[in-house]
Amino acid sequence: MKHPVRLGLVGLGTVGTGVVQMLQSSKALIEEKVGAPVQLSMVCDKRATMATVRKLGLENIFTRNAEDVILHPDIDIFIELIGGYEPARTFVLKALHAGKHVVTANKALLAKYWGDVFEHTRVYRRLVYFEASVGGGIPVIQALNEGLAGNKISKIIGILNGTTNYVLTRMSQAGLSYPAALKEAQKAGFAEADPTFDVEGIDAAHKIAILASIATGTWVRLTDVVTEGITKVDPRDMAFVRREFGYVIKLLGIAKLTEDTVEIRVHPTLIPDTHPFANVHNEYNAIEINGDAAGDVMLYGKGAGQMPAASAIISDVTYLARQVAAGTAGKLPYVSGDYRRHLKAVPKDEMISRFYLRFTVKDQPGVLASISGILSKLGVSISGVYQPEHGFQNIRGIPIMILTHEVPEATIERALKEIGQKSYIRAKTVLFRIEE
Repeated sequence: MKHPVRLGLVGLGTVGTGVVQMLQSSKALIEEKVGAPVQLSMVCDKRATMATVRKLGLENIFTRNAEDVILHPDIDIFIELIGGYEPARTFVLKALHAGKHVVTANKALLAKYWGDVFEHTRVYRRLVYFEASVGGGIPVIQALNEGLAGNKISKIIGILNGTTNYVLTRMSQAGLSYPAALKEAQKAGFAEADPTFDVEGIDAAHKIAILASIATGTWVRLTDVVTEGITKVDPRDMAFVRREFGYVIKLLGIAKLTEDTVEIRVHPTLIPDTHPFANVHNEYNAIEINGDAAGDVMLYGKGAGQMPAASAIISDVTYLARQVAAGTAGKLPYVSGDYRRHLKAVPKDEMISRFYLRFTVKDQPGVLASISGILSKLGVSISGVYQPEHGFQNIRGIPIMILTHEVPEATIERALKEIGQKSYIRAKTVLFRIEE
């Protein structure tokens, strides 16, 4: 019998528990694919109760000290599931230095320290696998990194966060306010007690940066991602744009790529209700990738939850363990490219889009003429103007909706700044970008 591939796991939270359960329930299937025994040799968690440890049958391999796992001489694969920047970064780099391969679900760590992590894999000839970092149970990393390896990727666009998609789904379908929809998501277990990373778009920014880095073979920095969240989305706008224009609002991560540049952003976006993304509801995610040879490729599945994430971890463990068992792990890199090279990021001001604008104004003559005149003067071409008679009660004025043709972001910002100084404006103008 072949020498067993030994695993060490740090982080026995929701996903970590799911990973242990899958290692136990799918042991025969995993080992058949690996071609060798796979053994969970040590588990670490600072906060797990001993009742949980005993329930999982881990008493004899449990520790509170991560160093016990990192420095254990017989462990081949280190599974990091604690999340966040630190101490996860320290643990992962130490594990690579100690000769271990790594499986992680940590999108924050990878997005912020991409170059550091993969420079360590090169120096120590070890591998880092990270399928669970993007898309939950959707195998998007493998699809992009391997399945589309021969393609030049020009665009990646996706619903990348299950929490925000759940919230927006409930706002759209039930007409709930943002606070009410968020509270429901928290009760359902799809939103954290502190949902900031999700609702402010930070989690999706981590994920689109990772996908863009793989696609370009460079390090697309988190600071290059123009990021806006969903906290200001109003269900009245959602209902209006659906009824009048056939648009749905989704939080999208978008990366448009060339040989030398990257335009990368996360924000609430209007998309046609005929687009497949319009029917991606609740905690589900979807990612569309455009390759020069393959064309458009769409992936869809659960982007959140214990077992979808555990499924992705077990996939990485299985295929990494197969290489360990064969003695080939680390001979070739998993992620190729120049980890230290940065593409030129397109500044926000130069990004071009169509826009939906909702002005809240005093009910007086000449307001629409003034607004349209300023937009025209500054080079904003209007494709439609709407003044609904109902659906926007309880606002301090009357609404005027304007759709624009494509225009640079800087132009829109200049126009809104000038319009915002007019005495007839009663509230901050609502703005959404449109992706066809």
